[in-house]
Parts: sequence; C-alpha cells; structure tokens
Amino acid sequence: MKKISIHWKKYLNTDNVLLLLIVITGALLRFYNYKELPFTFDEFSAFFRTRFDNFQDLIYYGVKTTDTHPAGVQVFMYYWIKLFGESGPVVKLPFTIFGILTIIVAYKIAGKWFNNTVGLFAALFIAVLQYPITYSQIARPYISGMFFSLLMVWFWTNVVFGSGKKYYLNLTGYIICGAICAYNHHFSLMLVALVGFSGLIYVKKEKLKSYILSGVVIFLLYIPHLPIFAVQLQHGGVEEWLGKPEPDFFLNYIEYILHFSNLMFILSCLLIVAGFIYFSKNFKETNKFRILSFSWFSISFLTGYFYSVYVNAVLQYSVLIFTYPFLVMFVFSFYRDIKSLYKIVIIIVFTSASIYTLIYEREHYELFYDSGYEEILIESAKVIEEKGKGNVTTVLYLPEKIHEHYLNKLQIDGDDLYNPANIGNFIKFREFLKKQSSYYLIIGWAGFPNLEYLVIAEEIYPYMIQKKTWFNTDFYLFSKIKPEKKDYSFADRIIYHSEHNFDKHGDGWDDVKPIYTLPGISYKDDRVLRLDKTSEYSPGFHAELHNIIEKKTNIIYISVDALMPDTISNALLVCVLKSEDKVIDWRANNFNDFIDKPNKRLSVHLAVKLPDINLNYPDIEISTFIWNKNLEEFLVDDFRIVVREGNPVIYSLYYDF
Repeated sequence: MKKISIHWKKYLNTDNVLLLLIVITGALLRFYNYKELPFTFDEFSAFFRTRFDNFQDLIYYGVKTTDTHPAGVQVFMYYWIKLFGESGPVVKLPFTIFGILTIIVAYKIAGKWFNNTVGLFAALFIAVLQYPITYSQIARPYISGMFFSLLMVWFWTNVVFGSGKKYYLNLTGYIICGAICAYNHHFSLMLVALVGFSGLIYVKKEKLKSYILSGVVIFLLYIPHLPIFAVQLQHGGVEEWLGKPEPDFFLNYIEYILHFSNLMFILSCLLIVAGFIYFSKNFKETNKFRILSFSWFSISFLTGYFYSVYVNAVLQYSVLIFTYPFLVMFVFSFYRDIKSLYKIVIIIVFTSASIYTLIYEREHYELFYDSGYEEILIESAKVIEEKGKGNVTTVLYLPEKIHEHYLNKLQIDGDDLYNPANIGNFIKFREFLKKQSSYYLIIGWAGFPNLEYLVIAEEIYPYMIQKKTWFNTDFYLFSKIKPEKKDYSFADRIIYHSEHNFDKHGDGWDDVKPIYTLPGISYKDDRVLRLDKTSEYSPGFHAELHNIIEKKTNIIYISVDALMPDTISNALLVCVLKSEDKVIDWRANNFNDFIDKPNKRLSVHLAVKLPDINLNYPDIEISTFIWNKNLEEFLVDDFRIVVREGNPVIYSLYYDF
C-alpha cells in the first residue's frame, strides 16, 4: 500500500492536475453538441470519394486524379467508414480524439524541452482556442497531421537527445510517425524532412548510423506514394479558389488564432512580457529547442508563402497547424517554471477569456454548427409549405452531391428545385423568370460566383421579403407583389444608393449634358445619354470606398438600362477599385451578356463582392463607367450604384465579422 501511495503521489501533482483540467476542458469544447456537427465542403468531398468498390478505384479516382492531398487520410476514411458507417459523429470521431491527444503530447514535448510551465501553456493554446478546436471537429488531414507530427517529434527527441534506454523503441516510433506524416499532408511531409535534417546537427556519433538509416526507411516507406505525388504535382495548387497571400498574412493569422479579440490579444501580450520577467535560468541549455521550434514554424510558413506568391497558391491557416504548437512553444520558451499559484491564475483567466470569446464573439457553436447547405433546404421547404407549391419558384445553387445528400436526409422532393447553372446564362435566366406564374421566388446558394442573378430576379420579383445567411451560404425570398405590412423594408439592407438618370443625378456622378432621343422609340420624352463613335467612355461615378460601405462584407451592385437601336453592343459595364493609382480590382460585364435583342430596353448588371477582394489598402477609390470599346451607338439611362449589407458571416469561421 505504501508503494502504491508513493506511486500515485508522483502523478498527483499540481501540474498534472492542471493538465488534466485543460484536457477535460478541451474535450468538452470539442464534444459539445457533437451529433449536431455538420460536414464541411471539404469533408463532403472526401466523404463522397470513399464510395468505391475496391482499393484501386479509391486510389485512382479518389486520390490520384481528383485530390491534391496524399492518400493517407483518404485510405483511412475509406476503411473507417466501411467498418463503422457514414454518420457524421462516427466519421469525425478519430480526428476529434487526435485533437484531444495532441494537447497531452504538446505538453510532454514542451515540458521535456523547457519546463512544465511552457508545457501547460502549449497545452492551453491547443485546448481552448478556436483554431485547433475547429480542425479537431473536421475529418480532414489537419488535426491528424498535427497529432502525428508532435508524436514524431516526441520520439525524435528521445532518439536524438535521450539516453540509450528504449532507444530502438523510440526509433521505431519515429519511423512509423514520420511515415504517417508523409502520407498525411504535404506540409506534414515537409516537417518530417525538417525534423530529420535537424537531427543530423545534434545526434551523437554512436547514433548517427541508425539515425540516418531511420530516415532512409521513412523514405522507402513513402516510395509507393511517389507516382501519386508526381501526378498531383502536375495539378498545381488550388489557385482557382485560393488567392495568393498578401504581406499581412501572418498578422491576420495571429488575429485568427486569438479570436480577433482585443481581450485575447492583451492577455497574450501580458503572458509574453511576463516570460521575460520570469526569465528561464536554463536559457543556454534550452536554446537549441528554442531555435528548432522557431525554425520549423518559420521555414514552413516562408516556404508556403513564397511558393504561393511565385508558383501556386497553397498557403492557408490549415497547412500551418502542423507547426503551430512549435510557434506557441517558442513564444513561451523564455519562461522558467513558475509557482503553482501563478499557473492556476493564468490558466483560469486565459481559459475563461478564450471560452467567452469563442462562444459570444466568434459564435463558434452557432456559425460552425449550422450547415447552410441544409438550412437552405429547410427554409425552402417551410416557404413552399406556407405559400403553396404552385405559388413558389425555387432556384438553388448547391453542389450536386451535397444537395442530394440533404434531400435524402430531409426527405424533400427535389423535382421542382431549379439550379441556375442548368437554366443558363443571364439572358436565359431572365426569360425563365418571366415565364413563371408564381408570386414568390426563392434563391439560395452556397459560394455562388454570379451575384448578378439576384438583381436580375428583382426585375421580375422586386420585393425581397426575407434574407437569411450562414457561413458561405445565402437564402432569399422575393415577391412580385409588395407585402401589405406597413413596416415592410427590403430584406437586404441598403447602405448606399446613388443614381444618374440624366435628368438629374445623385452624389459622385460626373456632370453630363443630356440630349433627347429621336421621337417614337422607348425613350420618348426622357432624357438619356447617347454613346456613339465619338464617346469611348461614359460619364461615371467616383467615390472613396469607405464613404459608401459599412463593412468589408458588403456587396456593391451596379446597373444601367440600355437600348441598342440596331445591333447588340459589345460595350462593357466596368468597376475599378484603386489605391494611390494602383488598381487593386478591375471587373466588367459585357452588355451582350444581358441584352439579346435590339430596340428593347433591358438592364445590364455588375456585382462587386467585397469579401473576395483584398481591401487592406489605404484610401481606396471606386469608379464605375461604361466602356464603349468598339465605338458603337446605343442609349443608356438610369445608371445606378447600390451598396447592400450582404452576408455578414460569409467567411466568419476564418475572418473577423
């Protein structure tokens, strides 16, 4: 009994109790309302690519030709789903467990490298922040890579810096985890290389041979994947949807880690400053680990940054998660092991602040737990039931397989749900809506690129009576008839409106001398603008962007009515954003994308989705005008610019809102 008591006392110390509380807190934050967690788009993509009858098809169709990630996680999911089923919680469970175990391994590494204070801070910054929590709730290769990267470094530390005790066991663990990292993600593969080469600097001579051999074995284990890697390399990056990083990427990354919260930023700064007050007495002895942790994160970040800028965009927050723990360890590595009371106070204060901002400022459990894909269908079904099936036209743009998944889950008949991509271009969409006898129109979409469909819809259904938004998804309900409610207002709040109808004009427009058209056409008795061979550019609108918008999530809609007397014009409706004479965004829509008949007054539209534009420039100016590039003759009227609220939470999981 005495031996057992001594044994337990060894583990029942303040640091281990604090670690246990951190782990429990991290687990609760990850498992809260777990069965309600939806699949993300990336998860759906991987999920659908597990539905093959054999391993060969999985590799060829599920990885080699359709994915840019290594095969490891896809193969794991293939067999996991075969064994345990397709339900969301079951698919996500291993990754959530990896996320919890990561807390412990980070503590162990930081404690071994520096001291238990640094270990507790490393565990804390993994347990309670949205960044690692989110990726612990996503069945993709990020949190798994973080876990196995840390586990690899744990074994590597014991191999390179440890005694001969359990040497070959640690060497085996290093090889296995290194190979798993190589098959997990290209950035965790890069960390394997960084760690491996780092060991050559520190490993003792008597271990050098076996250490080099371990690296060779990891490479040999990766050889079967080389043909897949070669094919994927030809695919390039994901630049069709991921923009190149800007110089402020790292600052944005830190803001994201700290919940975009001033409170979290202040607390973190105080913690860092306190590290120099309670400065480590073992600075020289631990400096090698300080250098390693800084180097591993910095090299990963800089490689991703410069590759993205000069080759193909690959850098995003997710790919930095493998070295994120080492960034945390470096930042707090200057601490000596402080008193238990200080640890308790720091952990309680930081945990409280983090949970508060996670729930109430980042709204994680609302925004991340509501699947816009599903909510759009639920809202559509409600409206159809309330208004009657024959009174509602429903146009939804959702990824096809995701759409089918939720139709089956919700048991909704999808026969009368139209996809704008199947309807056709802007002209065909307008004609489609004109043929509808329904009084109501639903438009819902996820990440739809052509917001002009929305304002085309308003030509026929001018009253927006409902708007709902979720992460990267929108739902709108329109009516042909103005609602009887006295307090009715357009559902997408209008922030700014200015118009030039060539009788008079609002703020920001160039002056123009209006002319009358010839009598007997649509514009009789109306003052309009005629563009012809003498006018390449129309008068336009100019303003400082900050004067007409409220937030970076606003949407700008530019419209003009036009009539082509003889032939269809090839003119362009243009919008330009400039900062100090540098063009930061230029876009245009062709008139003939909206007008297919001469002698008919129709509207041309251009949408500017501000969330997709980098607005981190000083003194941005906006200009819009018509470019009559072929010097054709046509008439225009009612040139207008409208700024609307848009979707305030469109990219809320990764950006401030």
